[in-house]
Amino acid sequence: MTKLQVTTDVPTDIKMTRTFDAPRRLVMRAMTEPALIMKWLGNSCSPIIAADVDFRIGGGYRYVFRRPDGVEFTFTGVYREIAEDRVVHSERFNDAPDEALITTTWAEHAGKTTLTIVMRFSSQAVRDMVVATGMETGAAESYDNLAALVATL
Repeated sequence: MTKLQVTTDVPTDIKMTRTFDAPRRLVMRAMTEPALIMKWLGNSCSPIIAADVDFRIGGGYRYVFRRPDGVEFTFTGVYREIAEDRVVHSERFNDAPDEALITTTWAEHAGKTTLTIVMRFSSQAVRDMVVATGMETGAAESYDNLAALVATL
């Protein structure tokens, strides 16, 4: 059973929740520093090959992944809000015409951190298309990698 919980209760949203056995500062660090992102993001079917991050409001990021057939794809975005326990950014897949709005929160309790990511899409059709890619399986593997990484920090 996966430790990642994924729900689609809101027609335009995908909500992902996972608890890590690590303090918030370490989970956030692993999710915002390029060298650490390279160690966990991606999965066995599409590993990450580049992570560029300008972690400031108005700054951006670009992640590049490579499939087994050699095809590369990217996720890019701009940071709109950065707080101690919350980050809001846009996200665009390759050169898709529209972007998602991603809100990430980290809640720490007794040394454990609950990560909640809400991905808001422009329509239910776009959301359903993302769900149909099998993103849940890839995300679960990535967050398992993240859990293993933060245990070493």
